[in-house]
Amino acid sequence: MEMVPPTHDGEPTLASLIEEQRAAALDQVEAAWQLYISRIEEALAAGWREHLAAALHGRFSEIATTLEDAFAAQLARRTEQLRSSLRAQLADSFNQALRRFRAAESEQEIFDLLIELAGLFCARAALALIQDGARASFTAWRDFTIDSAGLPPVAELPLESAPALQSAVQSRETAIAEKTSSELSEAVAGLFEGVEAGKVILVPVVSREKTVALLCAAQRAPELNPGGLELLAMLAGLALEAKSAQRPQPLAAISRAAAAAPEWPGLSRGDAEFHAAARRFARVQVAEMRLFKSQAVREGRQRQDLYAALKPEIDAAREAFRNSYLNACPTMVDYLHLELVRTLANDDARLLGPEYPGPLV
Repeated sequence: MEMVPPTHDGEPTLASLIEEQRAAALDQVEAAWQLYISRIEEALAAGWREHLAAALHGRFSEIATTLEDAFAAQLARRTEQLRSSLRAQLADSFNQALRRFRAAESEQEIFDLLIELAGLFCARAALALIQDGARASFTAWRDFTIDSAGLPPVAELPLESAPALQSAVQSRETAIAEKTSSELSEAVAGLFEGVEAGKVILVPVVSREKTVALLCAAQRAPELNPGGLELLAMLAGLALEAKSAQRPQPLAAISRAAAAAPEWPGLSRGDAEFHAAARRFARVQVAEMRLFKSQAVREGRQRQDLYAALKPEIDAAREAFRNSYLNACPTMVDYLHLELVRTLANDDARLLGPEYPGPLV
């Protein structure tokens, strides 16, 4: 018969002790595992946030750079498109203006057209006809901001009372004057009252080397840009010259011309016609410089160095004149040089500058 060891009530058995230690060990393992898992989760959480922040920063920086590059490229394309469109519109406007000036049937129509087209480049304009180089007779006035037109309140005034106007008329150069009575006279300054611009552009209309009218204008923009107004005034001057050439001469003038000596004495009719063609060529070349390079012409005159300001144009004209006329006719005169001095340099050869090569012959 098997013997069972006696037990005392209240004392733990070996099995219970082992079970108790196993449970304690298991609890410690679970606690250690939980602690390990918690630390891993904390590390993962912290690392994830940093990683996500770095990834988002890098991604958004890349997106921002891409967008900036795309925007810059699109802006450059759009700007160039706008520039091309504006150039085309401006060229078309001037072509239409030239055709309208050519089609004008009278001097008054030319002046009316000039002040009408001035609205492309200014907010308000007034036109004065110059009488005997001493008086300004204002014949038209327009406010393009409200599309208002009419006769200016000032009819006529002596130029000596408006120093800025007198200077522009005598120099035949564009002037920019303060909108004050001391510069413009009280009457002319009043024509531009209410215009934000503090200065007035004075553009002479020159025909046959004489100032016949003065376009006075105030622009919308704070910066002054007289180029468009100058080109319109030049077109008007050329149209006036053409009208003057078409005007029938008085009988006395025709008689004097007939009695005068021939312009090219001693030349055959063919050579005389060739000389006339050469002179026309010279006038056209210089007129194109004045028309299409007005800014360079003005700056060259101011610096007394027209040749430096217009070197490509002058050199090209000289070469064409030499090949087409000088080399083809032993009696040829350098009409190009004469025209450069007469109309480009206003009869002052010094304005051509020290680098000007001089006559071709």
